[in-house]
Amino acid sequence: MSVLGRGVRNAFRSPARVAAIVVILGLTIGLSFVMLVGHQSVENKIGATLASMGTTVSIAPAGYATASTVNDHLTTSQLSQLAQLPHVVSLDEALPGSLPSEGGDASQSAGSGTTLRPSSPGEPVSFVGTNEPSDASNIGASTLRIMAGHVIDGTGDSRDAMVSTTVAERNHLKVGSAFGAYGAVLTVKAIFDSDTDNGNATVVVPLATEQRLSHRDDQVMSAAVTVDSLTNLSAVTGAIAATLGPAAKVTSEAARAGSALAPLKSVKSLSFYSLLGAAGTAAGIILLVMVMTVRERAREVGIVKAIGGSTAGIVLEFMTEALTFAIVGGTAGVIGGALAASSITSGLVSSSGHPRAAQVHATATMPEVLIGLAGILLIAAFGSAAASWLISRIQPAEALRSE
Repeated sequence: MSVLGRGVRNAFRSPARVAAIVVILGLTIGLSFVMLVGHQSVENKIGATLASMGTTVSIAPAGYATASTVNDHLTTSQLSQLAQLPHVVSLDEALPGSLPSEGGDASQSAGSGTTLRPSSPGEPVSFVGTNEPSDASNIGASTLRIMAGHVIDGTGDSRDAMVSTTVAERNHLKVGSAFGAYGAVLTVKAIFDSDTDNGNATVVVPLATEQRLSHRDDQVMSAAVTVDSLTNLSAVTGAIAATLGPAAKVTSEAARAGSALAPLKSVKSLSFYSLLGAAGTAAGIILLVMVMTVRERAREVGIVKAIGGSTAGIVLEFMTEALTFAIVGGTAGVIGGALAASSITSGLVSSSGHPRAAQVHATATMPEVLIGLAGILLIAAFGSAAASWLISRIQPAEALRSE
């Protein structure tokens, strides 16, 4: 019989011992696999949550309130410093304004242009000055589609404007039409549509144009900074807050989500340390089993060495025995762990207090299975190393005299 065959046969010499070893190894390796899958699933959930939040930092004057008429403001010169910060991709500044409804101050309209009528009678006409006219968030919408014409240049100080389809229809405007606002004549360069009523009641002009016509030179009411990656979001948020000081309120979605993700991060840490503990326990079990096995068969090893058996061959035989224990116990553990991973992970997340525990689904993927199998081989190698060391120290004469 070959050395490998003898190693496998030796592993099953005592059915009771094999059953006990397989059960204990199966539990520890299974727990290791569950923690591996759970750790990866929670990590993926955290990554997906952060990715869905985007890389935008929102900036508003300190103490800003939407309905207030006495808000402080930021300035273009203040915000210009932010564009120089590392990892900043773009800076979107906005200044909202409005024209009186029909019957208001006639000085607000120009004689050579159509006086704008609001989307709803009695309501003012909303204006937004911005350096990013295509950004839907500036008009309180999530989409902004150009229906005719082209997007204006928000970085200049022109009298170009983009009007919503609702405003255009009510005032019989088309691309190229002129209308009066703030005592000046503006020209329609684009007609757009959005997904909100507020967006469809708005006129968009360049930031500098709104500042000049509304006599609010250098003023900005809100800004949004886009960061190049989630990795740098926290650092850039801190740098912006430090640059603007107490004059601004600086927030990012990822920062607001920090407290919400804290329970998931605690589960991630728990699963990681549990993985290390369970894997270490499994390795320790194999080590102790092989130490006891070699000691029990010291006389047998001595006889084999005395009749010419090589140490390498004996070591290979014991390595095969350790590998057999690890594979049988590990296979049972991985199968059981794969079946239990989802329920155990959900239970851990649920007990942590995370409100979306049901959305964390743990499933064993092929990379995780391969990692689990590699772990089993490492555990077997750890036990085999102990056997190799003990066997190399056995002297045939001493082993025979000890009996």
